[in-house]
Amino acid sequence: MNRVVFVAFLFLLFGCSSKTTHLADNVIAKAFDKTLTQRDLTPILEQAKDSPDSVKFIENYLKKWAIDEILYKEAADYYRNDEQINSQVEEYRQTLVLNKYKQALAEEKSKAPTTEEIASFYVKNKSNFTLSEPIIKGAFLSITNGSPNIKHLREAMKKLDRESIDEIERISLKHPMTYSFFLDKWVKLSDVSYMIPKNIMVNVSGFASNKMYEYKDSVLSYMFKIVDFKSQNSAMPFELAKDEIEYLLKEKNDKIILDRYLEELFAKQQKKGNIVINIKK
Repeated sequence: MNRVVFVAFLFLLFGCSSKTTHLADNVIAKAFDKTLTQRDLTPILEQAKDSPDSVKFIENYLKKWAIDEILYKEAADYYRNDEQINSQVEEYRQTLVLNKYKQALAEEKSKAPTTEEIASFYVKNKSNFTLSEPIIKGAFLSITNGSPNIKHLREAMKKLDRESIDEIERISLKHPMTYSFFLDKWVKLSDVSYMIPKNIMVNVSGFASNKMYEYKDSVLSYMFKIVDFKSQNSAMPFELAKDEIEYLLKEKNDKIILDRYLEELFAKQQKKGNIVINIKK
């Protein structure tokens, strides 16, 4: 059944039912002073449309909701004067409110770390930022064996300057080939390994910057040029570590700023006499 038609059908079905029980048109169910509207049921409708019996699915959900409300009302009356529960509820509510307010204060008063702070942190903590796998900058291409342009492409791949890249792109317009440039941004070796023949990848331990690797099978010639290479467990380049460091410094700055604000708030209320701490030493 079409989703729009399905939703409309259910709203019509339960809408008709609501009129017989004197509920408002948009109210599907009511338990004491709580109600469920059509909007409240939107997520349930999404689940129901995949059920063999959609109407039964929703009826069961509404029945369970109503029973839970009945039980909660009885339990709330039964434990109305239970000091332990009342205390736990208040503690939980206080924790939720405090955490949300502290987060709001931190966001309101926080400041982003400067580029100088990020760079300084990187230099001092460089050993803590290491690579979990090799990363590279470079280029790759493959072209049909026997192409008259292989020699030109090989020379262009060795240089990989602006003129050479333009030449590779011009040749690709006349002779179909696959190529990919990742010269200006570090990429994980695993993210480009699907393009590179296994006969080249077996030499990962020997990969190095400014080297080109070639392989030819019965159909294609492959060229893989590594412009820059960082092995696993080596120091992470600054441009990759920058975002992580910025996050860490912001968290640290937020805590410092929030702690300072809370100390000032405490002193202010203490001065007003709203806070009194009397500890005999």
